[in-house]
Amino acid sequence: MSSEKTEKVVVGLTGGIACGKSVALDFFREAGLGIVSTDAITHRLLSEDEGVKGALRKEFGERVFSVEGTVDKRHLGHLIFFNPLKRRWLEELLHPLIRTEWLHAVTNCEENLVAVELPLLFENSLESEFDFVVSIFSNPKTQMHRLLERGLDQSEARNRLDAQLPTGLKARRADFVLLGDGETSFLGKQVERLCRHFLFPALASSSSSQ
Repeated sequence: MSSEKTEKVVVGLTGGIACGKSVALDFFREAGLGIVSTDAITHRLLSEDEGVKGALRKEFGERVFSVEGTVDKRHLGHLIFFNPLKRRWLEELLHPLIRTEWLHAVTNCEENLVAVELPLLFENSLESEFDFVVSIFSNPKTQMHRLLERGLDQSEARNRLDAQLPTGLKARRADFVLLGDGETSFLGKQVERLCRHFLFPALASSSSSQ
């Protein structure tokens, strides 16, 4: 999303699974940015969109639903990460809907500097949608440790890691890289420094040139 299309400066926030994207997004919000979480959008679609739930029921049956009728995301994740064809089917169902939602959210955001969290930004070739791309890097061992702490077993964690580009490759393709291996406070300091020295000056420059 180039500044030719909008007065806003839009930042794509990406990185591998269990690298700290959600934590970083909160720090961007604290720094004064508008934020858009595609994880939250996905959660809402799976919880509330009857079209999505109907498609899931047709594809997977009742096994991906709880007794209360809500989508069992843990079981759904287990099915798709062990089956690349099913994962692709789900991505083709959800990604256009998610894209529509986050574009709408950016357009309607009150702030002129907006961070959009997109785990599969590079995998889906979305770099051109953003003025800057920020990627969070974590060591694969750190990612694995965090996934195991979330209750995944070794094979589930490995499949989820393998479904995304390595964090090192994402880092090489990004405009800015944040380190997600350390303490949460260290990530917060990196976000604050990035906003103060680069992102807010970029917004000021964009505004003055219009």
